[in-house]
Amino acid sequence: MEYRIFSISSQRMETFKTTDMKTINVPKITPAGDLEKIFETLPEHAIDCCNWPAEFPYSPKAAFKIFHDGKKLYIKFYVTENDIKAAVTEDQGRTWTDPCVEFFVSPKGNLDYYNFECTCTGKLLLAWHPADAPKEAAGKEVLDSVERIPSLGKEPFELREGEHSWSVIEIIPATALFRSGVECFCGKEMTANFYKCGDELPTPHFLSWNPIEWPEPSFHRPEQFGKLIFE
Repeated sequence: MEYRIFSISSQRMETFKTTDMKTINVPKITPAGDLEKIFETLPEHAIDCCNWPAEFPYSPKAAFKIFHDGKKLYIKFYVTENDIKAAVTEDQGRTWTDPCVEFFVSPKGNLDYYNFECTCTGKLLLAWHPADAPKEAAGKEVLDSVERIPSLGKEPFELREGEHSWSVIEIIPATALFRSGVECFCGKEMTANFYKCGDELPTPHFLSWNPIEWPEPSFHRPEQFGKLIFE
């Protein structure tokens, strides 16, 4: 199936091919009390597309649940994998080298997008990627506005062998989409993808929610995002 995406920044058309575009209807829920109880009621979406099986066949179990309250987006990632570590100690570090879950989103459904990359201890990498200009890293104020609740705590640790399960909740205010002027998620349609990786773990892996057709691992492919429809 072929889609044509108009890039606002470049004033030109981009043509690309993608496989089936997955879609999630993101419910609107006003949190009252325990977030965990809300997540328990929501459907789970698997991050299980192993797009490069010849080179990177390992597929840890990864999934997420998602909702919004208008002003904030709530995502909980669930992971079970082997041999984890937490070497990244600061935001805007090399998050992808640790056990990492990622949320990439294009508010206008074009080639401009944000990448939210979060380690198992809640260290965050966030930048704005316009189609025809250099990326812009988020400042400290924006980073601090994204709340992270990691089940493993926030302190670094050495390699832990064997199977481990962990989770992290990210609470992303609309203002964290800091170059898009988004004030509310209600009624919006955006494109996005969700990922699980760990480039420098004993067994590197690169999984996605929406499939990616590319000859080598690359998550920065907004033309192959799925769709989020916000209630």
